[in-house]
Amino acid sequence: MNRILLTICARSGSKGVPNKNIKLLSGKPLICHTISQAMKWNKAEHVIVSTDSDEIAGIAKTYGAEVPFLRPKILAGDTAPKLPVIRHALSECERIYSERFDIVVDLDPTAPIRKIADLDNSLKLFDEHRSKTLFSVVPGKKNPY
Repeated sequence: MNRILLTICARSGSKGVPNKNIKLLSGKPLICHTISQAMKWNKAEHVIVSTDSDEIAGIAKTYGAEVPFLRPKILAGDTAPKLPVIRHALSECERIYSERFDIVVDLDPTAPIRKIADLDNSLKLFDEHRSKTLFSVVPGKKNPY
């Protein structure tokens, strides 16, 4: 049985849409839709939010996520890549919870339109192909460059 850590990375410093992770969508903060999906999926040992914001942390806890640490500022800037943020979350959680995780599932809080079946199918693909990584993608409507 795989031990799964589910991470939701939500920094506070969005320039394009300030405070986007906590803007209301259908009456609740955007991040809460992803937290609700993660909790309903019910396959992760821990559903954690990695954030640099006390406000986001408080909202995340209200909706059932764990926030066992605040992300360091060096991993919360405009140029901070996502992979080091996820690695930091994994190492902190393994230290804090004194357990090892086999799989990390990272859900983006700004993409709340997903189904539980999408998570199940992704995990199935991951297991069947013995993958090291798995990303969900969609065809682009136009070239971003």
